[in-house]
Amino acid sequence: MKAQQFYAFVAFVCVGSSVMAQEETTEPENNLTALLQNLNLTDSQTQRDFLDFVDPKNLPTTITCLIEGGGPDCDPRTAAVRTVLQELSASDYQCSSCDADTQRVLNVLLRGIRQTANPLQCKSLEEGLQLAAHFCS
Repeated sequence: MKAQQFYAFVAFVCVGSSVMAQEETTEPENNLTALLQNLNLTDSQTQRDFLDFVDPKNLPTTITCLIEGGGPDCDPRTAAVRTVLQELSASDYQCSSCDADTQRVLNVLLRGIRQTANPLQCKSLEEGLQLAAHFCS
């Protein structure tokens, strides 16, 4: 009986450790997926909003809002976009778990900022968000 309890305990510890290790390795991807779902990037109105987000006349405010993580003059989704950029920078701006529509909208957003921002704005964004990968190079 004692041997069975011991083996059951060992099995429980092994399974628990395996599950915890799996959760640790998938958590960042799940976090990104959850953030992207909350942003609802496949919604047509959201897509129009994000085109305004990267409009050249709005970009200085957008960059300031992203660096500061939001504020009274910022889109309420700024903090989530900031986190998405930080998460994406860890994977060189690739999202393996994104569906095609979400990836397309992310590409428009990233390309819009990259093409509109001047080098100083890009450098400020990279430093302000402490991005793991270069954003505008």
